[in-house]
Amino acid sequence: MYGDKKLLKLHLIKKDFQDPDLSPYTVFSELLALLEQAHIDNDTTRIKNIYDYAEWCSLQKDQKLWNSAGVSFYEHLCDNELVFAQFTKWIKKSTYSKHRDLLKLRLEDDKMKQLDRFYGWTKPQQTK
Repeated sequence: MYGDKKLLKLHLIKKDFQDPDLSPYTVFSELLALLEQAHIDNDTTRIKNIYDYAEWCSLQKDQKLWNSAGVSFYEHLCDNELVFAQFTKWIKKSTYSKHRDLLKLRLEDDKMKQLDRFYGWTKPQQTK
C-alpha cells in the first residue's frame, strides 16, 4: 500500500496530525520541516499548500492558530538558506509585515535589510 517512502511518510504525518492532543505549535514545527523538504524537492504544489495554510491560520481569530503560525513557522522560515533564498517568491507583503518583528529576532541585519528593501518596509514614524 505504501511502496513509495514519501507516501508512507505522508500517511504517518497525517495520522500524527489527527492526534487530538497535538498542539498547533507542534503541527507548525512539522510543517516547517515538510516545507524545507519541499524546497529541496522543488515541489511547488506542496510549497504553495503549506504557505497557504500557514497564511490562513495567521489570519484567524483563534490566538492558538495565529500565534503558533507566527512563532513556530514564520519566525523560523529564514533558518534554512534555501527557504530564505525563495522567501520573497512565496511570502506576500502583508504576511511579511505581519510577521516582520518575529523574523527580526532571528535574522542577521543584512538579511533583514534585504527583505525590508524587497518589501518596501520603512520604519513607522513615531508621533510626538
